[in-house]
Amino acid sequence: MDVFFRPRSVAVFGASRSLDKPGRVILRNLVNNFRGRIYPVNPHADELDGLKCYSPADVPKAELGVFAIPAPAVVKTLEEVGDRLKGALIVAGGFGESGRTELDRRLLETGEKHGLRIWGPNCLGTLDAHSGLNTLFLPLSRLPFPERGNVSILSQSGATVAAVLDWASTVGLGVSKVASYGNQLDVSDYEILEYFQKDPETDVIGFYVEGLKDGRKLLNMEGDKPVVVLKAGRTGSGVKAARSHTGALAGNYEVFRGVARQLGWHLAPGPEEFLMALKARSLWRRKVHRVGIVTCGGGFGVMASDAVEKCGMELAKLSEESLSVMKDAFPERVSLANPVDLTGDATPEMFAVAIEQMLSDRGVDAVIAIILLQLPKLHAEIIDVLNGFRGRGKPVVVVSPPGAYASGVNELVELPLVSSPEKAARVLAVLD
Repeated sequence: MDVFFRPRSVAVFGASRSLDKPGRVILRNLVNNFRGRIYPVNPHADELDGLKCYSPADVPKAELGVFAIPAPAVVKTLEEVGDRLKGALIVAGGFGESGRTELDRRLLETGEKHGLRIWGPNCLGTLDAHSGLNTLFLPLSRLPFPERGNVSILSQSGATVAAVLDWASTVGLGVSKVASYGNQLDVSDYEILEYFQKDPETDVIGFYVEGLKDGRKLLNMEGDKPVVVLKAGRTGSGVKAARSHTGALAGNYEVFRGVARQLGWHLAPGPEEFLMALKARSLWRRKVHRVGIVTCGGGFGVMASDAVEKCGMELAKLSEESLSVMKDAFPERVSLANPVDLTGDATPEMFAVAIEQMLSDRGVDAVIAIILLQLPKLHAEIIDVLNGFRGRGKPVVVVSPPGAYASGVNELVELPLVSSPEKAARVLAVLD
């Protein structure tokens, strides 16, 4: 599998003169980040981006071939150059997902003949933030190369993983590897998951899935790294859409939930919880059951209490020492029962004291901090307070609804941040 993430050489078939064509975008992404050898394949050009161009007949041996050409041409070209490649990554669509199963058959036969693995087709590609490989056909102006981190993501949908990656760059989530695998004609979901489980540069795995290729093989997979799953195709309509999207057999959602439960995977209900759960997992690996809540709005504290219980956790019972410290620090109007309600006069300094005391309390596993930036005394200094808790051993998830002023401040928060108490509880629920 290293050939799709850490190759020493890459040939790009379909490297066009047109800057907006997928092959040229991939070429430029490689030129900007990849440290290995790059061979543009275009028989009608002498050079592109300062690199000599080749025809399929004379392209040198390369570990990875990336094919950004129409489906029928992929098969013909791969039959010609297959003996010079170790792996073929095919971004083009128009194969089995559109009913052209004959092309699928020929691809598999060619791969078997030359002893090479086939990735895709109908996918966005792969990225490795450590090796610099970037075969995603999205320009860096739209999707910047991610910050290195310990989270690897695999996705059946290219557009979904692109949106998650772009979103991740705004919340400071570091990435190790990205895998958009499409139709999984050859290389399959369980092989990628197994690879990520063994990868020393991956600590947390995110998985967007429509349908599993072979759930039984997943059940035999080894590895204890946490996996956060965003599952699509939960209803009859979703299953039908998945089949037309990547040819996936989405199957019965309850069966999938059973498989996920046996594997210890955590199911995220939506993209925001998926992303923030990955961020929380990248920062903390500990069990969360007893939750402390700090708020500046009583109603949000009540909603957070409901959400914590609904997610199978409980409100932490604060120690006498914690209650005594906060009683001395806060005005009488502050409610010290968990949730701690700092009221509408809350200041950044009050949040600092309350969160610090909860994190120091042995009876608290994690904290939900509800920041309502519409209140007059909560200003940008709250950012320094919140970010100061990023390196602590206990999780802190921030709730801050968006708004004209709030959204600009929220962008600077380095902790997991969501827009509602319900989402915060669901993020904490994946930590164990």
